[in-house]
Amino acid sequence: MMILWTRFAVLLVVLNSPYSFATNEGSSFYEYAKVKVARAISGNTAWDGPTNGPSAVYNKSIIFVASDLRNGGVYGVGKGMSEAISHLDWHLRFIDGLGSETRQGAAIRKAIGFGPDAIVLGGIDAERHKDVLKLAQKLGIVVIGWHATEMAGGNEEIGLFMNITTDPLDVAEVAALLAIVGSKGKAKTLIFTDSNYKIATIKSDAMAATIRKCQECQLLEVNDLPLDKVSELMPKTLEKLWEQYNQDITHILAINDLYIDYAIPSLESNLEQHDQVPLNISAGDGSKAAYKRINTDNFQLATVPEPLYLQGWQIIDELNRSFNDLSPSGYSAAVHLVTPENVEELVSQKGHGIYDPENGYREAYLKIWKPQ
Repeated sequence: MMILWTRFAVLLVVLNSPYSFATNEGSSFYEYAKVKVARAISGNTAWDGPTNGPSAVYNKSIIFVASDLRNGGVYGVGKGMSEAISHLDWHLRFIDGLGSETRQGAAIRKAIGFGPDAIVLGGIDAERHKDVLKLAQKLGIVVIGWHATEMAGGNEEIGLFMNITTDPLDVAEVAALLAIVGSKGKAKTLIFTDSNYKIATIKSDAMAATIRKCQECQLLEVNDLPLDKVSELMPKTLEKLWEQYNQDITHILAINDLYIDYAIPSLESNLEQHDQVPLNISAGDGSKAAYKRINTDNFQLATVPEPLYLQGWQIIDELNRSFNDLSPSGYSAAVHLVTPENVEELVSQKGHGIYDPENGYREAYLKIWKPQ
């Protein structure tokens, strides 16, 4: 059983593995898995988003209401928006919700009071603030969200023109497929999730369903561990799981990097005792700590980041479409797997820890907004 990965193991397995195991859907499933994982690792070099749309309107006022500007994802999206708006004559203001649902609600109401043309919710649950969002809608203020609902797309019932996120079902599937392909169809997995969050359940259910498609793989357990208690409960939880499953665990799949953050002490202890540890894959986030672990082959095999700057540019494009009384573009960025093969740029000084696909999205959006 392969336990510790070398620098190039992931890509070699993905590209060179034989069709050596059966699944419920036959060898075509493994072929599908290999192709999808390889594509997610390689990244997108060609723009697959919108290539036409309305020219930019003039003199618009936007307020970005952040769930918490200390959150790297929220901050990155805001930075992407700032970069995009620098090419227009729009005005952008930031209001920080400071990580509290009450303060976030107050921040949205404050934003409405300024009478902007649009409000962008950065990581704020739109459903929990639907009443105030409907007020914004009545006042003619366009509302767009980033990670404001579980899925990409608009929601007229809560006054949301568009929500921008990568597809959580796709993210979860790719994470699970990496475990399947990397293990040559013999993955024995644990999944960590938090049922307090619908998005977490969506991801963990999708990961579990993907693992079940592989006949020789085993889904050992889906462990419901609340995110706000993970630092307290993870050591005892893993101790119990080590005892229950012994060394049968080949992979741990988590809905985000935080679970792996707090699993490290237990993984280190297990490595000292048994000279082997499970491979850990996160279906979300793409934190700097995760990139560092992946780059040093230190207890994390992969994570799935959001293209934050790209999504900031997309927010501006979707707003421009709404100002022109058009429907959203419907675009959702493709899933990208960060592994030892492609992590180096993200941990370099150039990368600044943000996955920024080199697919020409900036030029594509500028051609739409400012046609020659």
